[in-house]
Amino acid sequence: MKLLIDIGNTRVKFAFLESGRLADSQTFARSKTGIKASLNSHFKGVEGIEAIFVSNVAGDKIATQLTEWAEKKWQITPTFVVSEKKRFGVTNAYAEPEVLGVDRWLSLIAARQHARMATCIIDCGTAITVDIVTKYGLHQGGMILPGLNLMRDSLISGTSDLTDTLAESEFKTLAVNTQSAIQTGTLYTVTATIDRLMSDLKEQFKNRIRFIITGGDAETIRPILPMNIAHYPDIVLKGLAYYARQGEKRARYLAAANADNANAESEGDTEAVNDEVTDSVAAALVNESDTTDITETVEVIETTDVTEAVEVIEAADVTEAVEVIETADVIETADADVNESSDEIDGNVEENTQAQAVKA
Repeated sequence: MKLLIDIGNTRVKFAFLESGRLADSQTFARSKTGIKASLNSHFKGVEGIEAIFVSNVAGDKIATQLTEWAEKKWQITPTFVVSEKKRFGVTNAYAEPEVLGVDRWLSLIAARQHARMATCIIDCGTAITVDIVTKYGLHQGGMILPGLNLMRDSLISGTSDLTDTLAESEFKTLAVNTQSAIQTGTLYTVTATIDRLMSDLKEQFKNRIRFIITGGDAETIRPILPMNIAHYPDIVLKGLAYYARQGEKRARYLAAANADNANAESEGDTEAVNDEVTDSVAAALVNESDTTDITETVEVIETTDVTEAVEVIEAADVTEAVEVIETADVIETADADVNESSDEIDGNVEENTQAQAVKA
């Protein structure tokens, strides 16, 4: 069993990955002083953890605390995922890929695997981030703006007559007290920005774009938006799951190869099977290589559970749902791309052969 942890600026979300399937997530607030006490509370009786994969945007101090805690409890050093230039069919648009927030990177990976059209991910956390990825997996960049709480805190700290009792105020379109006025004003600021952005992107992509919302404030913001938008509360964890599943296929290849080798030794055909073992391991390594993005994409699509697919279908509009449910087309397209690449290689080999014949 593997543990996936998404550490944000104010919250920590986690889920277990067992036999390739992602369990329901759980969340707890992150203390500004540290997370060891919360980790002890939430994982007190948990055993059988084989690996830990982490998305962390809270800084090195929190990362160090988590590492020390995990090594003491389970003798495991967590793997902290970082943004890359290219992985799982997604190409990072940043000139310095590692500068892109890892939570944004993982969201792009998770969103890309289900889509046959461009996707816009709107993450409404402490800050609101927006990222767009094309159906071909090309990250188009995005934007960052202050989240609801940052806007409200800015008003409170920068204005002498305002108080910090916003949580006690009921939301109303036309407020009759200062606290409700702050809630209304900040909420409409955010939703108006998102609404305009969605409208512009739909025009730019000729309506061939879907929208996903996530983050702690997503449920507050989503009802105010006039357009249909899918809610993916665990999209970062789903992106982490793709990293966590890496190596599983290699392990299966090695186990199968070793079993074949043992059988062959008992039959006296060790040399032949050793060649098969080498070929099997090489195939496993090739399948896990960064240069085989099409194969990786097909594999992760095939291993995605039905729950994730249904979640996408329920959240999207009718047109998008039909296109999402046709994920088989993605596999067919990937196969076609592979065949096309193979034909191109055969053509190059034939041309080289002809050229050598002419020289001869």
